[in-house]
Amino acid sequence: MTVETGSLVGVPMLENLMEAPANGKCNSKASVPKGARLDCRVLLAEDGLDNQRLISLILKKAGAEVTLAEDGRIAHDKALAAHEAGDPFDVVLMDMQMPVMDGYMATKNLRLANYTGPIVALTANAMAGDEDKCRQSGCDGYATKPINAAELLSTIVDALEHGGGPIHAAPALRMFDE
Repeated sequence: MTVETGSLVGVPMLENLMEAPANGKCNSKASVPKGARLDCRVLLAEDGLDNQRLISLILKKAGAEVTLAEDGRIAHDKALAAHEAGDPFDVVLMDMQMPVMDGYMATKNLRLANYTGPIVALTANAMAGDEDKCRQSGCDGYATKPINAAELLSTIVDALEHGGGPIHAAPALRMFDE
């Protein structure tokens, strides 16, 4: 099966998925430094297989090591186990709508257990007040679905630089040139 594209004259060829804006729109707020590379461990708590694949691909292409958790209970347990073993995740990406234990409860329980690492909410809920609800549960950042790669990476970089507490020492972002 083929799809006729029409003329591609004047259409820029992207070398990297991270350069592609969602829906053809650019958001200057979501700028990730050109050549930036995540050098971190990410716990991705996501129950949707397609989202697991897409988000993992984006993160791995950016240089992150990704560990999956398919529900909030598993995410909670993996985050605490890594922390207690002295090898915490640099950031947790937490889907807020999951079976067994949702992201709100998993995040609240992590914070009650004195987990201070950065947690970024992933949600399809983008209505007024949804970001506040995520932050009130203990999230340091907020990213919406469908995923925009540049916005997601920018949110992660921001969480690495500003989120989390004592167990998070330094941003895990480096430039390719280094």
